[in-house]
Amino acid sequence: MTGFAKLGINKKLVKAIDEIGWTEPTPIQQRSVPEGLLGKDLFGEAQTGTGKTGAYSMIVLGRTKSGSDTPTTIVLAPTRELADQVSKEMKNLAKYSGHVITAIYGGASYGKQIDVLESGCDVVVGTPGRILDLHGKGILDLGKVKELVLDEADRMLDMGFIDDIEKIISLTPDTRQTLMFSATLSEQIYEIAGRSMKEPLEASVSHDAPVTDLVRQYYLEIPRSKKIDALREIMANGNPKMLIFCSTKIMVDDLYDGFSKEGMKIGAIHGDMPQLRREKTVRGFKNNRMKVLVATDVAARGLDIDDIECVVNYDAPVDPETYTHRIGRAGRAGRTGVSITFVTSKEDRRIPSYEKFMGRKVERITIKQIPNIKIDNPELKALHADEVVKDQPAVSHKKKINATIRKDVVIKADMVVISIDIGKSADVNRTELVTFVSGVAGIPEDMIGRIGISSKASFVEVATDRADDVIRAVNSARYNGKKVKASYAPQKERCKDKLAKKA
Repeated sequence: MTGFAKLGINKKLVKAIDEIGWTEPTPIQQRSVPEGLLGKDLFGEAQTGTGKTGAYSMIVLGRTKSGSDTPTTIVLAPTRELADQVSKEMKNLAKYSGHVITAIYGGASYGKQIDVLESGCDVVVGTPGRILDLHGKGILDLGKVKELVLDEADRMLDMGFIDDIEKIISLTPDTRQTLMFSATLSEQIYEIAGRSMKEPLEASVSHDAPVTDLVRQYYLEIPRSKKIDALREIMANGNPKMLIFCSTKIMVDDLYDGFSKEGMKIGAIHGDMPQLRREKTVRGFKNNRMKVLVATDVAARGLDIDDIECVVNYDAPVDPETYTHRIGRAGRAGRTGVSITFVTSKEDRRIPSYEKFMGRKVERITIKQIPNIKIDNPELKALHADEVVKDQPAVSHKKKINATIRKDVVIKADMVVISIDIGKSADVNRTELVTFVSGVAGIPEDMIGRIGISSKASFVEVATDRADDVIRAVNSARYNGKKVKASYAPQKERCKDKLAKKA
């Protein structure tokens, strides 16, 4: 009998797990699955990358029958990326059980999501907004839900989903089983549990197996104007597979634009990018078609990539929880890694808060002491202090980019801005604009770039070679019954920060 069979899951799940290649249950799975299979409400606390998705997937797939016309399981996730990732993992586990699983989220076409729901579906993994949207349209019935899962509950609360979460809870039967998983259990999570769960059990392994134990942590106190030089040094030392975190979408765009112009294969993801483009970028990074990915916190939430060697906090996170989530991306699946955080002189007080939260020291280094991260060394021996190079000369580079936040937006050469006379007065948001333009023009969403909305107009980046077709299609269409006009945006509009300010 395998370790997973001992958890009490059925043979069909065990067979799928064997094919996936999992060998032994993780601590969170050992503690939560047997109790969850008995139908008990529970909330599990475990760091990212410790098997939370597998834990609740084994529970819900083990307790519900397949072949339902109406979903019996709802999994709430904070981001589109995490919803997509969770649905894929659950589909792998359901290979022999017959459960139909689908992901629903904003920024994607309603059509396919509606088709799956109307054809019959067992498990829906989705973001709170789209789930409420489809329920409000009478398409998603929540009245027969037996299992409700809140994944990354802490992040959903941080993102302001509290009202949506409580609304969804109220729409599901009181007889449901509720499973809540989070990297941290805050007072607010306990309050929600008290109102929505029945004598919940707590399974906590955060302090038993912190993923940050596998990450050697450094910080550089450095002026903002010198950050790009430090970043180049890190890239030059071993060419590591690297995830760079920025606090703003504008900064992500700045780094991506600058390095792309130099010919570097680099990816970027943030919340205003079309879903298809984000998914394509993540696949490219996962498959090593690019070695560097720049991202905001929300967009990178739920990234399931085990071989990231280095995390760079280009912008130091304000809170220690976010810091821990970020650097944990480099210490997954038993691998070691490096994290390097840039702090300005005004931000150095954040380091003690990180150290206090984790109970670990973050080592201060200079730009000349950046460790050599060799991708051909699986053990990353450079993590040891005696291998930090003390007098390493700075690497010279022929090209420099000004990676500071700019007021003007650099429009990528393969994109052009068009103006559409739909603005805030029409109560339109960016997701709806992407869906509208993509639909009427018949182009994939990854041909649509950044979007800015003013009171009476919107400014949309589209692929240059399709711009004429898009303009003609939009001019022949109607939005909410109103005829729409589109044209190339005046040059002065292209240079304003309408496209950059997309909070």
